[in-house]
Amino acid sequence: MKILCVLIIVVGLILVGCSQKQEIKKSASPLETSSETVTTTKAITIELKETEEIDLFTKAVNDSIKEPGIVNMTNPQYQFTIGKESYLLWIAEDSGTIMNTKDTHTIYSLPSSAVEEIYEFVNKG
Repeated sequence: MKILCVLIIVVGLILVGCSQKQEIKKSASPLETSSETVTTTKAITIELKETEEIDLFTKAVNDSIKEPGIVNMTNPQYQFTIGKESYLLWIAEDSGTIMNTKDTHTIYSLPSSAVEEIYEFVNKG
């Protein structure tokens, strides 16, 4: 009888241990899916060729204002590179935001003068 009780306890512990592992796998799965979703969406790459274009974007980066806190942004509209630094860009007619790809938890707001010029630049056709 004692052997039967010990056997039931051991089987019970094994079942509890297995069910906990399955719960952990289920909770980790959505995180993997969401990170894949973020990385598969591609931004339009802006190639800065002319000196005026490079100066415009460099001035915008230099004059941008760091926003407080850690952010969670939607997928960027554009991506551009100045020298060795790469940036993500969200731009609308009345606002603009950039993020350095080396620090994806911090955003910078563009000044209104830069917003207007960059908005015109990306929308010229």
